[in-house]
Amino acid sequence: MTAPAASPALTATSGRVVQSTLATGSRRDTAQLAAGLAPWLLKHGGGGRLVDMQVPASSGASSELFFLKLEGARFGTATVDEVVLRLSPAYPVYPVTDLGQQFRAMQLANAGSPRVPRALAFEPDRSVVGSPFLLMERLRGLSAPDWPSYVREGWIRELSVPDQTRLWQQGIEAIAQLHDTVVPRELRAALRLAVPGDDALSRMLRYWRRYLELVSQNGQYPELESAVSYLERERPQATFAEGFVWGDASLRNMLFTDLSPCGLLDFEFAHFGIPALDVVFFVSMDYAMAQGFAEGSARLPGFLGLADTVAYYEARTGRPIPAPEYLLHMAITYTSLATTRVFQRLHAQGRIPANLVGENPPLRILRELLATGRIPV
Repeated sequence: MTAPAASPALTATSGRVVQSTLATGSRRDTAQLAAGLAPWLLKHGGGGRLVDMQVPASSGASSELFFLKLEGARFGTATVDEVVLRLSPAYPVYPVTDLGQQFRAMQLANAGSPRVPRALAFEPDRSVVGSPFLLMERLRGLSAPDWPSYVREGWIRELSVPDQTRLWQQGIEAIAQLHDTVVPRELRAALRLAVPGDDALSRMLRYWRRYLELVSQNGQYPELESAVSYLERERPQATFAEGFVWGDASLRNMLFTDLSPCGLLDFEFAHFGIPALDVVFFVSMDYAMAQGFAEGSARLPGFLGLADTVAYYEARTGRPIPAPEYLLHMAITYTSLATTRVFQRLHAQGRIPANLVGENPPLRILRELLATGRIPV
């Protein structure tokens, strides 16, 4: 079984669409940003000076990122010369954007994993550069690029099958280490999703419903309504352990040295919730990159499927993952909600026609999942 074929319109413009999706910082006035940052660095960065600012070609679908070179900058005990500036997005992808929560989550995670960039500073005052922002250290390593897709070309595809398997397993181990992050009891409430609920699953379901309400402000998508209703209706009796959640666990958000992750990126959806979702999302996002964004390509032969990925994580950690098929529905629903929101932004900016919003790749995969009850992962 394969995912439905991409529409001719989407296939013909896939490269442009993906690149537009990622080029979120391309419309910012970097000179204006630099002018606002200069006095801020003098005051909050130990007298540091901005030397250079670059707009990355692929800064991510939901964030505005910029690479900065600094001179003489110091944040607490950290002296740095390369940092990443993350701005609060002008067109939010998530229902709640809280850079302060991202900052706290990264600080906690970095304490247990050097793969997480150090969060250096958070500035809530939008008058400095036009929006709140945070600074984090810049890590270096090989990436799994969105375009051209790592599924179709590049260093990961060129690995031997055993090395692809080892890279996948190392990714799972990095996620497992992240899940060891200790969240003190007094900080858990602040890191939970900002919706009511007596437990993590209840809050997660309320969050997807709120997400659907946001997306539905700019269009009606019956499959998203069906998917969120499915999650509410089919809620399992299983108890999900609560802990630190990365929120965007995918190869696309990892940097590698050889076959080992040396950097874990993008903590925009990090929270205290259901860590098991990260593990299932890791598989589902790779499937979406292959079958969706890489126009029906097969997953790489060395990568583990859902059952083997779950088994590997459970064997390594001793932490069970209940109801993985239910979590798969949740992961695909999450990706579909987020991607539909991104495509709505692209349409609002005049970058894609309206008909492509409802034909985005994860949404087509979601239709298959709802129609058949499974996807081949």
